[in-house]
Amino acid sequence: MLKRRRTNRIPSLCSFATWLLLNVVFFCTIDTSYLGTFFGTKTAPQYTCELFLTSEEELETFGWAFEVRSSYSKSINTEIKLWVAANLSQWKAERPKWFNIEKIPDELLPAEALAAEGGEIRRRRSSAGLR
Repeated sequence: MLKRRRTNRIPSLCSFATWLLLNVVFFCTIDTSYLGTFFGTKTAPQYTCELFLTSEEELETFGWAFEVRSSYSKSINTEIKLWVAANLSQWKAERPKWFNIEKIPDELLPAEALAAEGGEIRRRRSSAGLR
C-alpha cells in the first residue's frame, strides 16, 4: 500500500497572507480618486471611441483614429470620415509631424483626396512590401 505524502501548506499560506497584506497596504495608500481606474466594464473599442471623441489635440485624435486597431473605431467611422474631410486641407497645408495620409484608410478619405493620392490601386500597391 502506498503512503500518502503530506504536503506542507505553511509556505502557501504565508505567500497568500503576504499578497493579501500588500494589496491592502497598496489600496490604502493610493490616492482614492484613482480607485475607479482599477475597475470598470468598458471594453477597449468603447474606450478608444470615447478617447477619439473627447480628445482636444489633433495629434491625440489622429492617433486614436488611425494608430489603433481599425475594428476598435468601426462604430464611429462616420464621425472619423467627417473629421478627416473637415481637416485634411489644413493638414496638407501645415504638414504637422504626426500627419501621415498613408495611415488613413481609403474608405475614410474623401473621394477627391483619394483621387489626388492616385486612387485605391496606387495606394494599395504603395503600401505592399517586398516578400
